[in-house]
Amino acid sequence: MRILHTSDWHLGKRLFKLDRSEEHVRFLNWLLSLLIEQDIDLLLIAGDIFDTPTPPHQSLEMFYEFLHRVSVETKTQTL
Repeated sequence: MRILHTSDWHLGKRLFKLDRSEEHVRFLNWLLSLLIEQDIDLLLIAGDIFDTPTPPHQSLEMFYEFLHRVSVETKTQTL
């Protein structure tokens, strides 16, 4: 079994007034390609997925779109 452990994504995090959503999208795309290339069975997410307890809609949409793509494009389970 191949497990990839990640933590503390902090989707929605801003750097002062700088929107970092493009960086977060690139990270999720890279992560998806890694899951495919490395034939990962389990993606383990420990720590904070979002930067705040009430993340912006854009961050929620980004995360759920990523989960959907993982379920459709890979055999990886997410925990």
